[in-house]
Amino acid sequence: MVQVYRKTHSYPDPPPTPLLAFFLRYPNPFARHVLSVDVLSRTVNPSTGQIHTTRLILKRGILPKWATRWLPNAGLSGGRGLDAWILEESIVDPPEWGESGRDKDDLELEYRRQPRLRVHQGNLNHKKLMHVIEGGEIRAGPNGTTLHHTTAEVRSSFGGAWSNLIRQRIEQYGVGKFETNSETSRKGMSLILTLLRTRHPLPETAEFEFYPPPPPGFNDSWSDIPEAASRGKAKEGSPRSFFLSPGSLGAWVRSRRDNGNGNGQSGDTRNPP
Repeated sequence: MVQVYRKTHSYPDPPPTPLLAFFLRYPNPFARHVLSVDVLSRTVNPSTGQIHTTRLILKRGILPKWATRWLPNAGLSGGRGLDAWILEESIVDPPEWGESGRDKDDLELEYRRQPRLRVHQGNLNHKKLMHVIEGGEIRAGPNGTTLHHTTAEVRSSFGGAWSNLIRQRIEQYGVGKFETNSETSRKGMSLILTLLRTRHPLPETAEFEFYPPPPPGFNDSWSDIPEAASRGKAKEGSPRSFFLSPGSLGAWVRSRRDNGNGNGQSGDTRNPP
């Protein structure tokens, strides 16, 4: 049975700013599970003015203990961590998108005078265990706001006919986890929106100690935010993002080189700081 999730967030800005924040949302301190983001292609359709973007995102999730028995290789990602490759495809529709018809009311026509973003993404690996297909739309809302509609389907093909209960448990876990991550993602988007709105510099890291003071609208100190307070309590398999500090990538490369030479004591072979 496929589990479905639907949610709508509202941002106080007109669409151009949330659309920009969507593409600039990584890195941020609320997305420490995002290890890397690569733009594979970006093209503009000269006829329609649409911007087509394809990105490859590497994320790490934490498996529940009951699931590790079926994925013994999860330890290779660090404890109960499991790396997932996400393919994200998006289209930005320019103002005046869609067909104007007599069946469209004045309010709908007004909304269409603003740009719109449509996005579709899904994991490329571990699809048999759990395949999460996410769709989204960012478009104009009432009174100069922007609405962010999100839908997700979680399905599992694990096991045979005897595994219905296991598949149902996996799918229920996936929907619950997606709901939690959706709220965290909203915090990250709100942070980037605030930085853009107040002309603060955008982050180059996802680690709080490398961050400037919180912008207006957030807590007085990063230490007051639960995500920052828990960063010192490393969980089993906790993600080590390339975004976590300016020197993370260099440390990771050094550790891989040292391990490859079989000389684990000649350099720092720990995980990136």
